[in-house]
Amino acid sequence: MKVKMFDKDWEVKDLKYKEKRQLWKLSIMAFDDKGQANQSKYYDLLNEVELVSGLSEKDYFKDDKSPLSMAEIDLLLQEVFSHYMGLNPKG
Repeated sequence: MKVKMFDKDWEVKDLKYKEKRQLWKLSIMAFDDKGQANQSKYYDLLNEVELVSGLSEKDYFKDDKSPLSMAEIDLLLQEVFSHYMGLNPKG
């Protein structure tokens, strides 16, 4: 699957059903009843997205070879999660 962000197409692995269920579970656990994020659980979710997507430190470079910042990596992983869950209207 391809995810477009930062003017680049990022190739990520397709999910199996169990992986998708695990990501969904982690996303539900990351927020309380009032919609407030538990930061630790949210980063557990992003770490799992990174793991199942196949992305790693060696991938976090833009097409111009400039490295992504930590904030950009988090945004990319959030975008990958949105694609996995079908929450991205663009694709």
